[in-house]
Amino acid sequence: MDRKEYIQGIIIGVSAYLIWGLLPLYWKLVGQISPIQIFSHRVVWSFLFITIIMIVWKKGEAFRREISSIKNWLYFLWPSIFISINWIVYIWAVNNGFVLETSLGYYMNPLMVTLFGSLYLKEKLSRLQKFGIGFASLGVLIKTITFGKLPIIALVLALSFSIYGLMKKKSRVDSLTGLAFETLIIGIPSLIYMIIVETSGKGISGNLPVSFWPLVMMSGVLTALPLLLYAEGLKKLPMTVMGFIQYLSPTIGLFLGVFVFREPFDLSSLIAFGLIWIGIGFFIYSQVLLLRETNHPEI
Repeated sequence: MDRKEYIQGIIIGVSAYLIWGLLPLYWKLVGQISPIQIFSHRVVWSFLFITIIMIVWKKGEAFRREISSIKNWLYFLWPSIFISINWIVYIWAVNNGFVLETSLGYYMNPLMVTLFGSLYLKEKLSRLQKFGIGFASLGVLIKTITFGKLPIIALVLALSFSIYGLMKKKSRVDSLTGLAFETLIIGIPSLIYMIIVETSGKGISGNLPVSFWPLVMMSGVLTALPLLLYAEGLKKLPMTVMGFIQYLSPTIGLFLGVFVFREPFDLSSLIAFGLIWIGIGFFIYSQVLLLRETNHPEI
């Protein structure tokens, strides 16, 4: 792997997870409408934003060729389903007081991503990365046990996004085209739902200020931009590396849940998350050594 490309991948991946980590603040802002409505707006405005980008980058013809194949519709259906599950559950959880459980889910996700990368893509782990996985796994296990019940929200979030990431890693198309296809597939039923809700008088029109429209339209940019960064990062980095960069997002979510949304955070949570942070430390150190130990352009 080219050293410059590797560093670019790190920067791109970090940028994606910074945006994702701060998203609970935005979902709270638009929480006056139901999670399904938020999801529908998120998908529709994302597709519009991506369409504008494709026009500017002159990728419209390539996209037209992709959607002309029935086989491609079936191929992109599955990642569309898994990212939809992830989005709906996440929005619902944030607006119903489960920000800390979403944080747990996204702490669990990198472990699943790393596991998928090792099992299906045959990516190898360094000794320090294995130590990191061990500490992080122990932290997640402690948190799961002390949670007192099966953390369904966390498990659904972790599994759905891990499967989506694996599919994106193996995708044969560029990041923008793939995301455009996914948002088109789930955008069609989402647009129909939006029209039904608005015409029935249960939507934004007539119930909320006109200024709410541009606010909810921002969901398109806040959705498409990190997904584009994520997909591009996956193409530049091993899946195991992207998996650990993802710890940035739930760490931000954790601090938001505790200090902004005032959700309960006891001693067992502190121990569990402390072990996870130690694991992240091992991983970060392994990446520093990886970049230092070579004086040539190959990673």
